[in-house]
Amino acid sequence: MHCSHAVFRTRAVNTAAGSAYAEFGNTKVIVSLFGPRESKKAMMYSNIGGLNCNVSYTTLATLSREQGSNHQEYSMMLYKALEGAIILETFPKTTVDVFALVLESAGSDLPVVISCASLALADAGIMMYDLVSSVSMSCLDRNLVIDPNLEEEHCQDGSLMISCMPSRCEVTQLTVTGDWSTPTLDEGMQLCLDACAELAKIMRSCLRDAALGCQE
Repeated sequence: MHCSHAVFRTRAVNTAAGSAYAEFGNTKVIVSLFGPRESKKAMMYSNIGGLNCNVSYTTLATLSREQGSNHQEYSMMLYKALEGAIILETFPKTTVDVFALVLESAGSDLPVVISCASLALADAGIMMYDLVSSVSMSCLDRNLVIDPNLEEEHCQDGSLMISCMPSRCEVTQLTVTGDWSTPTLDEGMQLCLDACAELAKIMRSCLRDAALGCQE
């Protein structure tokens, strides 16, 4: 399972309110979080906070693939994956800005970004119902591959991505593309949910280690 090669680290950017670094195989992501800050938009009548998400790629990361058109789509998908997990009432009339930068793109970029961003939110002390862990899967000629690499993504017959709050058994974001039979899709979703639960354990361990490091 992919979790064996998942590496997380919090406090990756000193100037940010919260930050995290994630490495899944050769895919490397860093997320910085700023705020809560007073919102520029008129939120006088809103008792909840706002969330801005931005996903970008370094020039080096995009050499191997065309990602320019995906920035806006990925930013929106990151927002959708995180919004349901954040207790927005805890920072009314203010906004949290989440900036995700893909340092190296080697496949399964978006789920790595989502998991890393969730960890950065926790690092910043933003109140959440649960951590959000995210996993993608490719269907390759009836074979199911968790966290596919670039080559596998290019050859896939279908793709599946799940973001969820494992301890609450709630899916925050689900994307399915391509051709799936119902039994294969059911199997794929269960495998992804199981992998999300395992991934969340590693993320919580990372937060525990960081907290213990602060106490020393």
